[in-house]
Amino acid sequence: MNPFRIHAAVLCLPLFASLWAQVNPSEQIWDKRGSVPKAIDFEELLQEGQIDREQYESLKRQRESKLREQMAEMEALEIAVNPETYRVGPGDIFSLNVWGAMEAQIPATVNPEGKLVIPTIGEFTVAGQTLSDVQRLVVGKSMQLYDKSTVTLTLEGLRRFRVHVVGEVLYPGTYMARAISRISEVINDAGGLTDWAWAGGVELRHPDGETDTFDLNAFEQSGILDKDLFVNGGDVVFVPPLRLSDSQVVVEGDFSVSGVYQILPDEDLLVFLRRVHALRRNIDIAKIQVIRTDGNSEPLYRVQPFASDTSLVRCPLRHGDRIVLPSNFVFVKGSVLSPGAYPYVKNLKAVDYAGMAGGDYRSGHIRGIKVYHVANQKTEKGLGVIVEPGDVVHVNVNNEEKLKNYIALISALSYLVLAAKATGIIGE
Repeated sequence: MNPFRIHAAVLCLPLFASLWAQVNPSEQIWDKRGSVPKAIDFEELLQEGQIDREQYESLKRQRESKLREQMAEMEALEIAVNPETYRVGPGDIFSLNVWGAMEAQIPATVNPEGKLVIPTIGEFTVAGQTLSDVQRLVVGKSMQLYDKSTVTLTLEGLRRFRVHVVGEVLYPGTYMARAISRISEVINDAGGLTDWAWAGGVELRHPDGETDTFDLNAFEQSGILDKDLFVNGGDVVFVPPLRLSDSQVVVEGDFSVSGVYQILPDEDLLVFLRRVHALRRNIDIAKIQVIRTDGNSEPLYRVQPFASDTSLVRCPLRHGDRIVLPSNFVFVKGSVLSPGAYPYVKNLKAVDYAGMAGGDYRSGHIRGIKVYHVANQKTEKGLGVIVEPGDVVHVNVNNEEKLKNYIALISALSYLVLAAKATGIIGE
């Protein structure tokens, strides 16, 4: 492409922009710096003579039409907005409704300065006020103009604002929220908690310096909405990491809840399992084990608190305890096509799970098979071994497969040697 043409096109851009602004005055007006768009004040343009009355009315109708489109969008609300507690802010959309001798519907939105400007009525500073206070203020002023009509002010659309989610979440960052959004929602938008998150100490930091504490585990356990606080513009949701100096336990067995957890002071096993949602309908609580150590790798002892008495006796936890839950899966590995976890089915044998994982019984690929039993920590050989939840089925490579692997390895090495000789890397 000719460089001269590119240069000429770049020089003509300001001219094209100027012509476009003259033929299309409804577009955004840019400040003198030419970089940051500013809001259009139609009344100011009218007073300065930049537009005539007809253009002004056209622009006002376009703005009101856009507001009505936003007002028509349905909000997904859990409950009706309470006028006594809802705080108005920039971006909230209102509608002034007049019935009687003169009927009208005037849409208006709270501008970035926190003011509600309603044509023919006036300008009101409303940011931070309750919805009921704003309604009384605007309706009271409007009745002076529409004294023979009924006037109401309704909230038609909720504002959007930015909330910052940081700490131990999968995707920290800034997210859009509404005045009806709660902490749990924005944490979910950020991908949820990481394995090292301390869900019991989530902080909601407000721009005024105040901080509220939120226990996500307690909310998920109780389901009480009052504990799930609302967020507001500029709030920071901070999910702290586990405090490594405090008491922690490790949960094993059920990989859906496996990980490192922080325990509360004097928290016992049953309360802890409920808090981390480890108790499921089909879990065999009699097989739950607690392994306690003295800080070394060797366990001091292993107990099954609920094995003999299912009345759920109290079992206080200590720092460093390992809690082994009965798994609902069987793990298959070794010489199979699809190693991994498979749902436990009662009375199935080792050969059945090996077949699920892609082992071929007829070709002899799964004749060498071992089952590691988690319950008694013993290993048993044979295709007909009954598999229990959490067991590991290991399929050994048979002699035929080993021979194939050796042949493939020798062929690869021979090819490399021949290639090296051909290129002169290895002498004759």
